[in-house]
Amino acid sequence: MCKRKEESMTGLSETPIDYGDLFQILMGPIKARLMMTGIELRVFNVLTSFRTAEDVAREIGAHPENTRRFLDALVTIDLLEKQNGLYRNLPITQTFLVEGPPTYVGALFQMIETRSVDPLKDLNRLVKEGPAGESAERAFASQELWAELTRTSAAWAIGSMGQKVAEIISALPGFSDFRKMLDLGGGHGMFALYIVSRHPSMKGTVFDRTPVVEVAKEFIGKYGMGDRVGITAGDYMTDDIGQDYDLIWASSTLNFAKRDLDALIERIYRAVKPGGYFLSLQDGMTHEHTKPDTMLGHLADQLTTGVDFSLDQGAVADAALRCGFRWVRSRTIITPMGPMDMDIAHKLP
Repeated sequence: MCKRKEESMTGLSETPIDYGDLFQILMGPIKARLMMTGIELRVFNVLTSFRTAEDVAREIGAHPENTRRFLDALVTIDLLEKQNGLYRNLPITQTFLVEGPPTYVGALFQMIETRSVDPLKDLNRLVKEGPAGESAERAFASQELWAELTRTSAAWAIGSMGQKVAEIISALPGFSDFRKMLDLGGGHGMFALYIVSRHPSMKGTVFDRTPVVEVAKEFIGKYGMGDRVGITAGDYMTDDIGQDYDLIWASSTLNFAKRDLDALIERIYRAVKPGGYFLSLQDGMTHEHTKPDTMLGHLADQLTTGVDFSLDQGAVADAALRCGFRWVRSRTIITPMGPMDMDIAHKLP
């Protein structure tokens, strides 16, 4: 009698977790492309009031039925509202994605897409082959490029972020007696404008490289603050930054001093008058240099150039204490682009 071969059986799969979070990551690029296409087609400019899909298609020169499908998708991701077949911007879209007002961030988002997202289409090659080398580093260091990026990035400081920073600084002990401040590596200078506007007489200076401070000059003129805020061109790593400041403010700029942070902080310490303050708003990497996800925006530059400019949490505070400041208070600031570290260093009288 032949024995029957036993068939192998596979048990049903069981797992305590599901792949929902992975699916949401996959959907992310679809949502981003919908928003960016809306910016590129200037759809949000058209929808400041309720309009039909046909109206929008006519305004942007597009296919009517596909325009309706596209607008429905923008409703799906909560950029538009739809009532009785009519479409209109939601408040967040109206505030930030309509061209004209200073709060418009469309150009900023396009710059981020170009610099931080598009290069990752080549991610496979970058991971396998490594950085592009010195030519990429030279392009990254171009002063003309930084002037262009500076003008575009001003949008992130306009409105809530500028207000938040100014509120924190104006609450510092002795603020009412401040006479002058320095916005170190200040770029567009918008933070200096917000800070100075909270004080009746304090003067401010925006210090950055020549093409960049010319951009700051534009914003100073635009807001009519030429009598309160001036500009100084130079390299803060090597040039004289002045002295006797009640406040030195540095936002997202100390990365460039990462290789010799103490040298810069020592110069800052000497430039702050006794009783004055040095404040830094900066990335602060945690969890073995993997969090927060805010810093993913810099991944493309790191992969392309081979240079990691990001700072670990506590690096600025530790340097300030090493270089003479006697106390430092640190806090996490929630920004529209994610959490950042604010370190407040006080030079005792």
